[in-house]
Amino acid sequence: MSCERLTKEHAKKVMSETDHFLFDCDGVLWDGNGTIPGSVDTISNLKRLGKKVYYVTNNSSSSRDEYQLKCQKYGFDADMSDIVGTAFASALYLHTSNFKGKVYVVGNPGMGKELDNFNISHIGIGPDEVEQDNSVKYSDRVKSWLNTQLDPQVNCVLVGFDPFISYHKILKAASYIQRDNCLFLATNEDTHLPTQGSDIVIPGTGTMVLSVSHAARKKPLVIGKPETTMFDVLAKANDLQPSRCMMVGDRMNTDIKMARRCNLKSLLVFTGVCGIDDLPHNGLKAESFEGSDDSPDFYADCLGKFGEFISDL
Repeated sequence: MSCERLTKEHAKKVMSETDHFLFDCDGVLWDGNGTIPGSVDTISNLKRLGKKVYYVTNNSSSSRDEYQLKCQKYGFDADMSDIVGTAFASALYLHTSNFKGKVYVVGNPGMGKELDNFNISHIGIGPDEVEQDNSVKYSDRVKSWLNTQLDPQVNCVLVGFDPFISYHKILKAASYIQRDNCLFLATNEDTHLPTQGSDIVIPGTGTMVLSVSHAARKKPLVIGKPETTMFDVLAKANDLQPSRCMMVGDRMNTDIKMARRCNLKSLLVFTGVCGIDDLPHNGLKAESFEGSDDSPDFYADCLGKFGEFISDL
């Protein structure tokens, strides 16, 4: 499907046809330097015009209440019920599946907090104590790995963003996954974090998921975008009609792909991961890694441009 650069006429038509706006956060509303110019005013204008705003993020490093505080810190008006992150959606998935057992988490305290909210038992969060002696022979290391103690109650592995991921964690996660009837969930498969203006690459959750999946020789059930789980959660709770919703994001292969799968209108902004070179050209898919067959309906340099177009409505 072709896509067009957003114009004022497009924006006016979108406003007449849309009641609910779903926003990715990192790379759309803010980045590592703070709020992206124009984003706060755009959200305020949408709310002034009676539109409902939701925050839909693949970021698994914060619980919903922590994300609410972050939104408020940056000037975005957000109730906790307006926020769906992958930490919450993963815990909710286990809860609604009537999960019984224990989860081994390759992740972070935000994920643990959401699991705790549903009284789901878990282990694994935080750094593992590992042998630091480089003089140990390889054969002795293998013997030590083969004697790794595994928790007999673990019947689910959940992988999210883990700044303490290690060889030992991958070993344990892959070993648990080999068990019969062990669930393997991943919060998302994002390649890296948006870091515009920096030459530093910050690896995303997808690098951690792939390391576990490759060792386990099994693929996970992915909870985050581009899967439809998070929209399904919002739609069920708020009786959303897909035709009256728009997804705004910075990634073709997550935000826009989910929008297509859920039949939502979509807007791609160039303040995060993707740029103009990631869009299809003359009907051909872009050669970039972030390119996708799922084109947005519209694209803009930044969210603030949309805000400008609707400021006088």
